Formats: sequence, structure tokens, C-alpha cells
Amino acid sequence: MKLQQIAEKSGTELEQLITSTRQELAEAAAEARTKQLPNVKRIWQIKRTLARALTIQRERQITELEKDNG
Repeated sequence: MKLQQIAEKSGTELEQLITSTRQELAEAAAEARTKQLPNVKRIWQIKRTLARALTIQRERQITELEKDNG
């Protein structure tokens, strides 16, 4: 998923994306261990999407803290 697509999501949508992406990563890792995952590069893609979502979430938290303290 592209960064801009993730950034357009609301707070609750972002949390749902993070939760579902973590679950998808766990399933893909299990499939890779049992050699049932046809495309191993998919794990890399999932990790990258998760990192982007977590980064956006953290940026929003920092922005909120700065508004509260500023």
C-alpha cells in the first residue's frame, strides 16, 4: 500500500490496518515456515506496509503532543 493511501486513513482505520497487517504478517510467516507461501517477497511487502502505517500513527501522536504542549 502506498504511503499516501495510508496517510489518508482516519485514526480508527489506521489502527485496523495495523492490526490486520500484523495478522497477515504472522500468517505469511507461518506459511513460509511450512513452505506453503508461493511468493516469499510478500513478507517484505507486508513489513513495509506495517512500517509505513506505524510511522504515520507515530507522526500523528507527536503532532497531538505538540499541540497539547504548544
